[in-house]
Amino acid sequence: MPGPDDRSCYNCGDTEGEAHLERCMVCGKWFCPEHSFKQTGRRFCSAGCARDFFWGQTDEDDEGEDDDTTQRDAPER
Repeated sequence: MPGPDDRSCYNCGDTEGEAHLERCMVCGKWFCPEHSFKQTGRRFCSAGCARDFFWGQTDEDDEGEDDDTTQRDAPER
């Protein structure tokens, strides 16, 4: 398990001694306040992690499959 000395901002490389690091609650990356993405009172390492936290992760493989939003043919009379 990495110790506090091994932690660094994923973006700029600042260590715990240089900046207060936080851990992203979605992906687990460490980031400094300068490189945080703030949304609704929470901080994340990126806009993508903020989106995934609030809206869930998107599966690009599922695109194009039938779902409730697909237009359907009118029923036969």
